[in-house]
Amino acid sequence: MKSLEREYEEKRDFIRMFVDAKVEITDPESGEQFTGDSEDLSAGGVAFMCDHSFDEGRKLVVKVSSVQSKLPPLTANMEVIRSIKGEDGRYKIAGTITNVN
Repeated sequence: MKSLEREYEEKRDFIRMFVDAKVEITDPESGEQFTGDSEDLSAGGVAFMCDHSFDEGRKLVVKVSSVQSKLPPLTANMEVIRSIKGEDGRYKIAGTITNVN
């Protein structure tokens, strides 16, 4: 049986969508809340810009609310896999979605 090949460059399990959305981040351990700006979203993960850094492995709750959509916000649990400080001083946080609420 011939294997199916994807006809696009992206080789991830889920296609990433670039989303213009605000992100509310809650650290369930401390109860602290932060805000950020969405970079992209897929069925398996999320990336956003934030003024705060989070350690790899940190569990967070994110609420992604589109600024241009009438869709309800997406609330999910995530685990941080990467936190990289950009030239502007903000951090790009990327994580795996572990559960959608």
